[in-house]
Amino acid sequence: MTTGRVVSTKLKNTATVLVSKIAMHPLYKKTFIRTKRYLVEDLIGVKDGDIVEIIKCRPISKNKHWKIEKVIGKDLAEIVEAQQKLAAEKIIAEVMPEEKIEPKIEEVTRPSKGSK
Repeated sequence: MTTGRVVSTKLKNTATVLVSKIAMHPLYKKTFIRTKRYLVEDLIGVKDGDIVEIIKCRPISKNKHWKIEKVIGKDLAEIVEAQQKLAAEKIIAEVMPEEKIEPKIEEVTRPSKGSK
């Protein structure tokens, strides 16, 4: 099983998953990131940015040999944006509490016919 992030869902029943791993150079001992894109069978209906777990399966097409087993999480940017939105609403509610506005009805006095 491998974990990756969905980067594209443009094809029918197919998602492109980006899998990253950290590797180390054997001589210089420097670490770097290696990435690989997999075409994955998508019967669940994932969205871009979802974190998914994929497993190897029989060949489905020429380039598709993986299936999505489960969705681990949503898009991280989407989660952070939702949390920031809730925090902003709380702060606004504290600073500017909603007041009940009652319409003020003023009596209109008409001048008498005798006075000018």
